[in-house]
Amino acid sequence: MQEQLLIIEALLARSEIKKAEMFVAKHLRSNLSDTERAQVLIYRARARLLSARPEEAIDDLLTSRAMRPDIFEAPDMIELLADSHFAHFELASVGFADRNDTVQARKLYQNILDTVPDYGNMGWLYYQLGRIALTDNRQDLAADYFRQALFAPSHIKSLTAFCYERLGFIAFYDQRAYQEAIGFLNKAIDTYPANERRSWLVQVNILLSRVLREMQDYKQALVSAEMAIHIASTSTPEDRHSLAEALLTGGELLSNLDGRAKNVVSYLQQFLQISRKPLGVDVTWSRVHEMLGDAYFKLGNYELASESYLRALQYNPYHPWEVSLHYRIARSCYQQGNYSATINAIERMLKAADSEGERVDDYRAFDILGNAQFALGHYPQAAQSYQKALAIAPLNAENLEKIKTYYQFAQELS
Repeated sequence: MQEQLLIIEALLARSEIKKAEMFVAKHLRSNLSDTERAQVLIYRARARLLSARPEEAIDDLLTSRAMRPDIFEAPDMIELLADSHFAHFELASVGFADRNDTVQARKLYQNILDTVPDYGNMGWLYYQLGRIALTDNRQDLAADYFRQALFAPSHIKSLTAFCYERLGFIAFYDQRAYQEAIGFLNKAIDTYPANERRSWLVQVNILLSRVLREMQDYKQALVSAEMAIHIASTSTPEDRHSLAEALLTGGELLSNLDGRAKNVVSYLQQFLQISRKPLGVDVTWSRVHEMLGDAYFKLGNYELASESYLRALQYNPYHPWEVSLHYRIARSCYQQGNYSATINAIERMLKAADSEGERVDDYRAFDILGNAQFALGHYPQAAQSYQKALAIAPLNAENLEKIKTYYQFAQELS
């Protein structure tokens, strides 16, 4: 029996979860004593926790504890149950997370700290307590726990990197201490073991990219974003979510840089290909299509630009920049020579602004409206549009003389 348990242990260490569960299932069908069955259930609980099934892991551990309560006097068993409770909280669907899970986890971790002061994995307990504190928005307490974890013993090789990443997270989002955040995140990258799963570094580089972007260091921010994309692209298929987030980060950065429109399209199209299409309103997909629209417009592909802007509004009908999107649709349609669609887009823009109690004070909207009306021979309407443009245009407005000229033409042809 002990030899079989060692095989399961080795499989779990290599993250061969399915094989480990097959061995477990085989042994549970055997004629086992209560002690043996309890031990096998503990291994199944570990496998289930590693495969993101914490509720099932908790069930196995409670069943095992009922069979052999003495086994759960060991701190590593208490730790496993605490980890399962916290994972159950973290992985719960939005609105279904149970705070009792974090309460139970905190009590179990604290029990080990109080009763086994020389526990060999103390650093992990402090780290988990820090993460629980973050879920309670207690950032100062969380930072204290992460610092304690850095100097406490642990058998988890990547724990130092994990702690630095969380300290960087707090420094950026809570303290707005950008240089300190960069220091912590670079330490996280430098201390992460080379033989550990590389996909974890994707999130660190994404966070580092966001810090650098906030500091307006777009060049270095792009370096970090592209590093995240590179790592995610060479990781396992299970890391698709990380790759999608990295591609989105890179696309957002590039959309603010001149001459990179092709790269924006490439990154964002890849994002759409590997991400699950939302069934309804989705702010992220709306933002992606908006950026695609801007990139296509810069590339002169006005048809795809207008289609992308329309999709941006479809995915977010309550878009805060709805007025601007309608203007960009009008501009794209005008470049295609689709003057009727241009007029319709401007009319929708004016209606949206009116419904929000806003006033359209961009002369270019009325200029393009006048141009489309003039092209269709609607001269009286064009004259009115040009007149509105001239009324709000600044003295140094671009194309001011052109607007005056066409205003005069429209009046003469009316």
